[in-house]
Amino acid sequence: MYTISLNLKSFDLNSLIRTENCLFSIFSFFKIKKIKQKMNPKTCKKVTVLRSPHIDKKSREQFQIISYKRTLVCNFSSKIVLLLFLEIFKTSKFPGVESEILIEFSTF
Repeated sequence: MYTISLNLKSFDLNSLIRTENCLFSIFSFFKIKKIKQKMNPKTCKKVTVLRSPHIDKKSREQFQIISYKRTLVCNFSSKIVLLLFLEIFKTSKFPGVESEILIEFSTF
């Protein structure tokens, strides 16, 4: 039994949702029904920048970077289906989404 965890991270929520829909269509092609979806909390990083290089410290600008994370966990029973899924996942393009794959194999 193979267990795959797909960690997806993006700064844009729409591109993350599009990637999830594409992955769900790939899972439905392989007839995988049990998919656990974990919604990780979004992280917000705020940066404050001084507007002018002079002494005036009151004029500041604030920027924020929000990152969204999702984790998909699914089980594969055969090695061939797993290798086909990994090949399709490797060749597909997901713009704006960083992906990480963790594979676990139980030997008992």
